Amino acid sequence: MPRFRYRAANVDGHRIQGELAAINDIDLDLRLRRMGLTLIRARAANRRGLFSSWHASRRDLISFCFHIQQIARADAPLLEGLKDLIASTENSRFRDLLALVADDLEGGKLLSESLSAHPDVFDRVFVALVHAAETSDQMETVFARLEARLKQQDELQTEFTRLLIYPSLAASAVFAAAGVLLFYLTPKLALLVNSLNMPMPAATRGLIIASELARTHIFWMLPLLLFAGLGFFLVLRHSPKFANRMDAVWLKLPILGPTLRKHILARVSGLLALLLQSGVGLLDALQACAESAGNRVIQLKLIATAQHIAAGEGVANSLRQQELLPPLVLRMVHTGEANGALAESFENVAWFFERDSRETITRALKLLEPGLAALLGLLLGVLMLAVFLPIYQIIGELPL
Repeated sequence: MPRFRYRAANVDGHRIQGELAAINDIDLDLRLRRMGLTLIRARAANRRGLFSSWHASRRDLISFCFHIQQIARADAPLLEGLKDLIASTENSRFRDLLALVADDLEGGKLLSESLSAHPDVFDRVFVALVHAAETSDQMETVFARLEARLKQQDELQTEFTRLLIYPSLAASAVFAAAGVLLFYLTPKLALLVNSLNMPMPAATRGLIIASELARTHIFWMLPLLLFAGLGFFLVLRHSPKFANRMDAVWLKLPILGPTLRKHILARVSGLLALLLQSGVGLLDALQACAESAGNRVIQLKLIATAQHIAAGEGVANSLRQQELLPPLVLRMVHTGEANGALAESFENVAWFFERDSRETITRALKLLEPGLAALLGLLLGVLMLAVFLPIYQIIGELPL
């Protein structure tokens, strides 16, 4: 179905821009009117490029779950409640996506069927939970659990992001200082030292050579780095074998690797517990969680676990063969399996990994901050030494 970029006005007269799929201009006008918008101008949108996709933040999904929960609690018509949510959504891409979902609902589809048409936003776990809620008539309960889980993931993701902020700032400071020295101060220093015909310290000589190389080759090095980065992205996107290797490398990185592994296992365990509590079968839950793992190494281990369980092996034993969980956590799963409380045991596993992940992040920050500060000070000290040694030498040669 063609897509159109549109400009419309709401009932308050505010201008709104967005993109929506429609058969033609007339169909687009009808769809916008159902959203409470008046079409002003429309044009055919370009085909989705390499980097374009539906965009929905976790906050958008949390808001969506909250509104569906309130609709179910008030026993209000789902379609009318969804239209109210569309009118109040600020993210234009997510608003247009919800408009497509509302059209599918109006056409007679279930909510889970409507959401499954947009896997970039609503993954298999989300759709499976919605389908389970529809089957068991527990929309309010399931969406409340899903909202709580998304909030926990958002908090954990925020803490995980903190781990990367300080290294990024320190690296930016180093590169900025090095750029000023190499491209501005060092050439002037070289002119001064050469004009005085004085012996040059080794540190200063090395800095001048580095400055000359950088200024000479910067014009072809930057495009080369840009194309190398683009090539890396394309290979990572289109080569599953290379992507698997990179995911394995991420898990083996010092400090970051163990933290990332615990973060993924915390999310997967929480989603698995949520699926089991909502009535989804264990094998379907494992398959759905595997697709939402975000790391191909862990994804393959979860799929292999599901295959072993389908062959008749126990849950704890299947997980043990994949070396996915530590012995203590495996004992928790085994106990839950024996007592018929597998969902509760995976909820405890999620709590265990979330706590462990937070502690790992805290320890990593305590180690990274002084270490990077010392590295930054060392690099700046070497650069400053290379700059100030000739100046001190010149001052020493001046007659008193």
